[in-house]
Amino acid sequence: MKLLLVTFSDNADHQDTVFGMYEELRKDRDLDVYLLAIKTPKVPLKKSSHTWLVDCPKRPGITKKTFDLPLLHSIVSRVKKAQFDAIWFESLHVWNLPIMKSVKGKTYIYHVIHEVIPHEGDRQVKGVDFFNKTLVKLADTIVLRNKTYIPAMVERYHISPDRVKYMELWRRYPGYTEPTHSNRVLFFGRINPYKGADNLLKIVRLCPDVSFDVVGRVDPEMEDVVKKLSKEPNVRLETGYVSDEEMKKVFINADWAIVPYNSASQSGIIIDAYKYSRPVIAFNVGAIAEQVVDGTTGYLIKAGDIDAFSEKVREAAAMPESEYDMMSQNAYSIGSKKYAASGKVDDFKKFIEGNL
Repeated sequence: MKLLLVTFSDNADHQDTVFGMYEELRKDRDLDVYLLAIKTPKVPLKKSSHTWLVDCPKRPGITKKTFDLPLLHSIVSRVKKAQFDAIWFESLHVWNLPIMKSVKGKTYIYHVIHEVIPHEGDRQVKGVDFFNKTLVKLADTIVLRNKTYIPAMVERYHISPDRVKYMELWRRYPGYTEPTHSNRVLFFGRINPYKGADNLLKIVRLCPDVSFDVVGRVDPEMEDVVKKLSKEPNVRLETGYVSDEEMKKVFINADWAIVPYNSASQSGIIIDAYKYSRPVIAFNVGAIAEQVVDGTTGYLIKAGDIDAFSEKVREAAAMPESEYDMMSQNAYSIGSKKYAASGKVDDFKKFIEGNL
């Protein structure tokens, strides 16, 4: 079987997902797998003649670089000429569309959709909805990373249920990371409305004895909230670019990761927390309950209950080390079993081959 994995994403999480599976599949001599990705990835990659790295637009929507038609044409031609049995698109990008159109009917097309219902308040709502509607027309199978939103996908985009499949997220997983007992709590990722930046500010103020690391790019509409966060004495704020190695450090230096989201599908931050053996505290929104084993790998809090969330943060920070160490081990062992790329290879191959 000849397979192409594609992500033009500039986000480290999408890159890690695709690169991890690509490297695992390359170990299989019965599978001829290729990778098409951005020229300047943020995570490590073992390059070979099967890695096609291109100078694509870094943003998924319309930019000046989107209209580099000679390069786009060369990519489309190369993909068509290779005659793949299947292509897997992990992330949204305008350049996915002409590639999909060029091989439709000749190559089986999979496309992952991470956000079935665009988040209200997100500047990209209209763009995501347009992408999803277009992908439904072009892909043979739409892949969701949770089970919760399958009915919504079918209803919202008028797609046949047999064309929507579930495949869990995965990441590269290192060995177990020992706790640091730092009494630090981490909020990681985009600081925007749906990820609960407003909730975070309230939680920080209700937990004056807990130290918070807030690390992520700031959306313009959240600048006022971030300015207030920067003045809180128990907050260390980092809003610049964070490398893969720096990301690893902020997770390891924290005891807990928090996910105070207003809405969500699934959360890659939870997978990354488990990857570094860190339990999580999260609002029970979207499909988060599919990821957190309440009381074992972390805690689920009723959506919007700021007082309960803050109380749990205070309790977690004061947890005896032996009890915390057990939760840390649970987070890693359950997380690695569920999300490690190395353990997903057989499932992934069966998934691809089953549809072919």
